[in-house]
Amino acid sequence: MTMIDEQLLQPTHRRRNGAAAPRQRSAMCSMGVEPRAVPALRAFTRDVATRWGAPEETIDALRVIATELVTNSVLHSGSAEVSLLLTVDGSMASVEVRDAGTWRERCPGTGPPDQMVDGRGLGLVHAYATTCRIQRNPQGTAVRAELLIPLPTRHPWDLPGRRAPIGW
Repeated sequence: MTMIDEQLLQPTHRRRNGAAAPRQRSAMCSMGVEPRAVPALRAFTRDVATRWGAPEETIDALRVIATELVTNSVLHSGSAEVSLLLTVDGSMASVEVRDAGTWRERCPGTGPPDQMVDGRGLGLVHAYATTCRIQRNPQGTAVRAELLIPLPTRHPWDLPGRRAPIGW
């Protein structure tokens, strides 16, 4: 397993309070295409997103997306290696999975939906992601899914000098 973690891809900018903040962060992990890659890269996704302070619902969505894309690579690519790149840029998070294979989207099965055991992965990715792009070329396949990170809910009592109502 090869990991490159928390690369700063662009120079920092200043927050309103003057502190420096990264514009874009990324973390990457590559490993052999084998069944253990799925849980390993799902855990990598959770650990990185947690360390970056992502909201719990964003972490869950990133984990589902990573799981489905890596599973597709393991099952359909014929590649020797799979790479997962996580990126946060402002309010946008992305998961990109690359391999040297040439898997394609499968047509849905013709049997009853309750009897299908596969073929739903990209449907789940599309359900969580705001955009999903598949790029195929002679070097392989890259799938990038992006989603918006929800802004934290601020209450008036979160402001300095304010108190939460009784019972909160």
